[in-house]
Amino acid sequence: MLRVATTPLLLLSVAMTSACDWMPGRPLRENAPKPESAVHDFDPLWTNYCSGCHGTDGRFGPARPLNDPVYLSLANDEYLRSVIVNGVPGTMMPPMAASQGGPMTDEQVGDIVGGMRTAWAVDGAGGGAPPLQGKVGNAANGLAVFAAACASCHGADGRGTPAAGSVVDDAFLAMTSEQALRSAIICGRLDLGMPNWRGQVGTRTIESHQASTPLTSEQISDLVAWLVSHKVTYPGAPYPDTADVEGSN
Repeated sequence: MLRVATTPLLLLSVAMTSACDWMPGRPLRENAPKPESAVHDFDPLWTNYCSGCHGTDGRFGPARPLNDPVYLSLANDEYLRSVIVNGVPGTMMPPMAASQGGPMTDEQVGDIVGGMRTAWAVDGAGGGAPPLQGKVGNAANGLAVFAAACASCHGADGRGTPAAGSVVDDAFLAMTSEQALRSAIICGRLDLGMPNWRGQVGTRTIESHQASTPLTSEQISDLVAWLVSHKVTYPGAPYPDTADVEGSN
């Protein structure tokens, strides 16, 4: 017969394994936190999976603000679901659906989309806006569009001014998709004061755009093409030449 030594440590381990749900300070099973896949309320889902990039209240994050009525009026549910499920290749947006290796169930993806609409959408907010997706533009034409619509804030060469940062920085462009650039031009950044395609921040037309006409879909495509033309193969500062160091060892 196999005999097992019953040391005090072994007895303590067995006791803790079999009865830990009822140890002092532990919740009863019926009051225990739900597993993450069982959470369907918008607020905890947003906090856990989205707020780190898109902001606590959908704004003031490093990524596109989704608390934006114009954006939500242009992005239909199918498009939003696709971005959440599959992510955006070549950017910092990862696939979030469990089917793609992410943490969220398909139902939770729907909860996020529905929650954004309930919390932040406004009927008719994007009236008259160009479509969120467009065709490939002409970079040469985009330079003229940039000079007229963007240079007052971002500088004649796009490298930034005290009013706004660079939009041709190679590290920035390396982490930004063409669609993200188009979305930013159409919708602006309501949280940061960047005007939308008609020169407005919310309902206020900014001074430098008082005499401007709204950008057309073709102009936006050309502007995106001009911005993308500044992408480089290896973004960031050049690596130091270590050949001499290696040769001396």
